[in-house]
Amino acid sequence: ILQKAVDFTGEMAERRGVPEKVEVMLERANLPLRAPEAMFFTAVLAAIVVVLSFLLTGNIIVAFVVAIVAAILPSAILNFKIRKRQKAFLRQLPDMLTLLAGTLKAGYSIGQGFESVSTEVTDPMGRELRRVVTETRLGRSLEESLDAVAERMDSDDFSWAVMAIRIQREVGGNLAELLMTVADTMTQRERLRREVSTLTAEGKMSAIIIGALPPVLAAVMYVMNPTYIKELFSPGLGYALLAAAVVMMGIGFAWMKKTITIEV
Repeated sequence: ILQKAVDFTGEMAERRGVPEKVEVMLERANLPLRAPEAMFFTAVLAAIVVVLSFLLTGNIIVAFVVAIVAAILPSAILNFKIRKRQKAFLRQLPDMLTLLAGTLKAGYSIGQGFESVSTEVTDPMGRELRRVVTETRLGRSLEESLDAVAERMDSDDFSWAVMAIRIQREVGGNLAELLMTVADTMTQRERLRREVSTLTAEGKMSAIIIGALPPVLAAVMYVMNPTYIKELFSPGLGYALLAAAVVMMGIGFAWMKKTITIEV
């Protein structure tokens, strides 16, 4: 029955083209789940949480808020895991290129160099390189496997490294020196990213505090004086004020995020 429910969820989502996007996100997050399984279990868990919140509170507004949070939270967690893995991959890239250049100087071929480096570096870089080695053994070209890693990890820096390797293999030259130059450039960019992150940390913390203050204050007031705050959850003017507050908070948060987001 459970398998049929998962398959039915997959069929419904496939009509809207959702599984492909979910599959890409799950692969980037390195979660061993198929898209139908992830969507089905997420929907079931969200439904259980919403029903329990309504049974415990008896308030339809609270259940509605919980439903919104339950709908947003899985995607937010998945995006957080993806960003965390991508950042770790990006931090490992200069060291990986330096190790690869060292293997080439020692007389290894490019394929042997990737195989050697894949056993030295940790995940997520090590896992992706081991996948490249496996794919090349099965007959896929090295460039295609590396391009797949760049697409899977959504890394422009890795794409540039692959482009450098492809150009060198076509026109010739000292690949080891080229990789060392690319690694040094990426190291400098990573240092600049960290400096920008440090300079914008205060703005990020301000956005988090300002964004969390209204709901936290409302929750405290609900605990201290429920009668007073319940007027805000009444039909008519109360709902209108809540909607206006949510819209203004969203605009302000988006504005602050746009201000403190600097691409390097």
